[in-house]
Amino acid sequence: MNSKSLKDILKTVLSLAMGLLIVWLLYRNTDVNTLWGIVKNAHLELILISLIFGLIGNIIRGLRWEVFINSLGYRPKRLSVIYATLGNYAVNFLLPRAGDVWRCAALTRYEGVPFAKAFETYLVDKVFDLLASVLLVILSMILYLDFFISYFRNNPDYGESIVRLFSSVWFYGILIGAIIIFFVVFKVFKNASPVKKMSNFFKGVVRDLKMVAHMKEKKRIVFYTILVWFSFYLYFYICFYAFDFTKGLGPLAGLIVFTMSNVGVAVPVQGGVGAWHFMVISSLVILGVGYQEAGAFAGAVFTIQSVWIILCGVVGIMALPYVKRAVPHPTVEVGLKK
Repeated sequence: MNSKSLKDILKTVLSLAMGLLIVWLLYRNTDVNTLWGIVKNAHLELILISLIFGLIGNIIRGLRWEVFINSLGYRPKRLSVIYATLGNYAVNFLLPRAGDVWRCAALTRYEGVPFAKAFETYLVDKVFDLLASVLLVILSMILYLDFFISYFRNNPDYGESIVRLFSSVWFYGILIGAIIIFFVVFKVFKNASPVKKMSNFFKGVVRDLKMVAHMKEKKRIVFYTILVWFSFYLYFYICFYAFDFTKGLGPLAGLIVFTMSNVGVAVPVQGGVGAWHFMVISSLVILGVGYQEAGAFAGAVFTIQSVWIILCGVVGIMALPYVKRAVPHPTVEVGLKK
């Protein structure tokens, strides 16, 4: 076993262990029989209906990524792009963020899109999701400011940690040091091969972002982004109606918990396990839901939706080689070469 394989295994085990530790801390004082009783009395068929919107959201994500790829002059098969997008999230359950690289490598292998270009367009695609996430947080804060005040009041450690972070001399020292190192590396060692590759890569991303600003399909990208996030909102909010204690909370409360759950997914653990549970449970408790009920909701929804994401991803991975292509593309070496 080489050092890279060992490093990947350690990364997988440690991230999963961290997520499972959070889950254990959240559920350690919860009676399993009580949880099962709550889940058993839920309308699980509604959670199953919600799964359709999760699949729709990821398909539209694939269509949006296709727009970026097409803008560079590449024309991969639409099904290949969609299958690669679905597979992305299944692979992420094995190794955090590995699916992002796999997605681009799959398009390189089966459609001949250079890996560097595929990855550049992927990053540009993620910028739109990041902007959408930030806008969701801002919108939620505007519409439901009392919730966020209550959240930090009920979780004072977070507020104190943020204040300590931004008032720490070490924080600013490390930040300034990192900026200096960045500029020194890219100025002093600008002719070194690794630095050249990274420099060219970042220039490519900036160039692609500028190109997006002048694309005719801007409206389509915005439209797809709205559809993606609306689909994922329904994917989450419909589950509220599966439980008696959440069905009366309303769509605004659903938006708040959905927004907080996305903050949890950003943590680099498999599928957001643990972090997602924490954000959902703590948010529901602040909205007046009992702790055990909130735990049952988070456990049931996360488990069912995760199995669905993995199943859809496995289907995408297995179907990818069988997409009908007019001309077979040779396998292109994966790398950051131009």
